[in-house]
Amino acid sequence: MAGEAAKGTMGIFVIFVLSRALHPMVIDYSKVDGKMLYSKNSPAIMSQVFSMLFVNFLAWQEEGMKGVKACWEIPKGASIFIVIGLWYAFGDFLEMLSMGAMKGGVYQLLLQSKLLITAVMMMQLKGTKQSDLQWSVLVAATLAISAFVMVDSGSSDGDSGIPLVGVAMVLFKVGVSCYAAVLSDAKLKGFSSMSMSAKLSLMSLSRVIASVAIAAVMEPDVQPSYKVSQAAGFFDHWTMATWIVTLSFTSKSLITLYLLKSLDGIQKNVGEALAVIVIFLGQIAAGSSVFNLCAFLLALLVVILVRIYGLAGKVAKPKAVEADKGKLGSSDVKLVGISNTANSP
Repeated sequence: MAGEAAKGTMGIFVIFVLSRALHPMVIDYSKVDGKMLYSKNSPAIMSQVFSMLFVNFLAWQEEGMKGVKACWEIPKGASIFIVIGLWYAFGDFLEMLSMGAMKGGVYQLLLQSKLLITAVMMMQLKGTKQSDLQWSVLVAATLAISAFVMVDSGSSDGDSGIPLVGVAMVLFKVGVSCYAAVLSDAKLKGFSSMSMSAKLSLMSLSRVIASVAIAAVMEPDVQPSYKVSQAAGFFDHWTMATWIVTLSFTSKSLITLYLLKSLDGIQKNVGEALAVIVIFLGQIAAGSSVFNLCAFLLALLVVILVRIYGLAGKVAKPKAVEADKGKLGSSDVKLVGISNTANSP
């Protein structure tokens, strides 16, 4: 049974890594001469529509029309869904802006800065502290990411330097996504009477509404827009590649919601980092990039540092247990602690 569970977890881990790797790759594939001709927000809008239809279908399978009806009931205090949906929708838009300015591998690696941003955010919002080892690893990972961006930016003939605007958009997107995750974790616990399908349906609906509002203001030349008579059509410049981007958005969202419960924090972070290696090798195989040993080694270094960061959080637990035992007054534990301290360098 343990072996089967391990195989199942490994399968979910592989699916997670591939979903994180393929998403930036298909966005790169949808570009024409390095540019997105379609509305940057349109795939995000359509993906949330598909997600909403999917969870309604699941609700119908589980509870029939009663489940579908529950997906469309507006509970008291539902305004928080709109707020959270607005943050997530803004994150989706920033993701597409970022991908429009850089390659998928650089984007995916920059996403690992979420570890540092989340650590700072959790310290401010929840008082959660990091150990000295964890801070050291976070700083090292940040330096490795910065080095990778500089090496990668100088390795392609078509690049004019470090995409500073794209980097800023990624960091902004990471901050927005981290805040939305913390907000949803804190606020949605009060809706325990709602089914998972109902919560996801309402969340997807709020993200569609928010995405439409963002598109109307940020991309007024394409529908939906406040320039109703002058704006181009919603599906203008859509190709098969754009539909693949939309499906990638949808699958990534659903995998995050339904499969990640089987993975622990270390596996999630390592999976996100490993996706960089998959993208790196995929771009070489597709002929869109050449092998750069320095960039490859830096990407591997980030993966290793991400794993060390996850393991560093577990190092403090045995020490905490020893400290608790010492407080209980056990003379044996105290003597061991003193001996270990004396022998330490």
